[in-house]
Amino acid sequence: MINSQNSNPFIYLVKPPMKILRTNALVEFVKRVLDHLRRKPLQSHWIVLGRKYSAGALPPIGEVGLEFKEITASDHNEIDELTAIDEWKVPKSVTLRKLKQGHHVYIGKYQGRIVASQTLIMRDRFQDPVLMREFKMASNEAFWLRAFTIPEFRGRGIFPVLVRYCLRDAAVNYDRGNGLALARINNRNILRSVVPKTQGASRIGHAGFVEVFGIRFHYLWGREAFKETRRRFFIQNMVGVHPVFEGVVL
Repeated sequence: MINSQNSNPFIYLVKPPMKILRTNALVEFVKRVLDHLRRKPLQSHWIVLGRKYSAGALPPIGEVGLEFKEITASDHNEIDELTAIDEWKVPKSVTLRKLKQGHHVYIGKYQGRIVASQTLIMRDRFQDPVLMREFKMASNEAFWLRAFTIPEFRGRGIFPVLVRYCLRDAAVNYDRGNGLALARINNRNILRSVVPKTQGASRIGHAGFVEVFGIRFHYLWGREAFKETRRRFFIQNMVGVHPVFEGVVL
């Protein structure tokens, strides 16, 4: 009796290619695994800084010629100037949108020229765009970000004075005198300018993540570091979320 399966010439045409396809797929899979193993994990590590400022404290005193102010969406000339020098490269449209959303943007001027800036977030919760996670804040806390001093004015004590001005304004006008910030662990400039005891800021915790094979492990520790944030350690599936950052250390 003739085996109908063996008599089918189509079987002989399909079997070898199928074996080849299975072999190639396995080889490609192994290559992808080895490639991922050779890569450094995507990671981002930050120090949480804290500084408390009393509403009754005296206004900060800077060098002659310094002027500090909070800008609004109607300050188009100053927003244009800020956009041109911003080391974070934030577009004007984003600044305007953030101002309308309630962000507080402060600038420091020297002889009429913007030389430093800092933004404060004063609301119950916010999404951090770098860590891609949510932080919840206490009613007396303000989060500061987008801080910089232009290179030629660094080392002159301008930024620490701007920090004190912003935090005092937050304490006096918004009852949020407990300032929080995130600084990269290798950001020596910011750590050197605001952490010394003379400036009143201190390291109160750490935050960040390590990501392997698209699985991100978040951490946040430190009793005073965003103390209202309950999610201190959690896992996040990032597959397909941000391929542009693949293999990059932030």
